[in-house]
Amino acid sequence: MITLKASANDIEGALIELHHTASNGANSDARHAGNFLLALWDSDHHPLHIQDFQYLDPTLMRKALQLFTFLMTTGTSLDKFISAEAMQQVADNLSTLNSQGFISQNYATNDWRRKRPAPPTAPAARTLP
Repeated sequence: MITLKASANDIEGALIELHHTASNGANSDARHAGNFLLALWDSDHHPLHIQDFQYLDPTLMRKALQLFTFLMTTGTSLDKFISAEAMQQVADNLSTLNSQGFISQNYATNDWRRKRPAPPTAPAARTLP
């Protein structure tokens, strides 16, 4: 069961772990943690997709929910606890992760050069008796 009660140390630890994962990671947890932190930082440019929580590691999910609950119940914003430079590290890593995914899916396999397959041939025409 996920508990949302957290001490100040829990919130600080959650923010540190989420930031470390988002700014240094190279897997899907880094991408989802980065999207989460950017959404809390600037939701106008980075919307929060709640369904992305299901893809986080359960430990990171709990930490993200604790941080989210703390910020929402206290009415504070993330910029009170993390610098713009730290968030730029997250944005840079997220950009790299998204670019690698795009390159590996499209350019590395030359998928972008493939042409559409030819349509199937039409069936032979029939005459009515």
